[in-house]
Amino acid sequence: MKLTELDPHWLLDDEGRRVGFIFRCPIEKKQWYQSCKFIPLGIREQWRLMNKTHPDQEHFCTKVQPCNPEMAWTCTPEPEEATFENLTITPSIDGSAGGLWHGYITNGEIR
Repeated sequence: MKLTELDPHWLLDDEGRRVGFIFRCPIEKKQWYQSCKFIPLGIREQWRLMNKTHPDQEHFCTKVQPCNPEMAWTCTPEPEEATFENLTITPSIDGSAGGLWHGYITNGEIR
């Protein structure tokens, strides 16, 4: 499955830099979004940035599984050059604690 099929959105800081992204869970719980970030961010800051992706939906962040605040993933290419078609993330994204998907994003493909 392609990441582009999962309604991905960049998480942008106040200067417009890409600090992560969200995408729909690719397994049974497709109403949920999962997140990935490139820098450490506290939970409240993650929620604030998630809500900015869907300003028309009050409390959108309640539909997104946040990340461990200290965790950050490596993005290849660099976030500002990446597209959802060529994005590779390491290590894996593990949403299993909430019953969501655990796997890899490699060259824009969900594995």
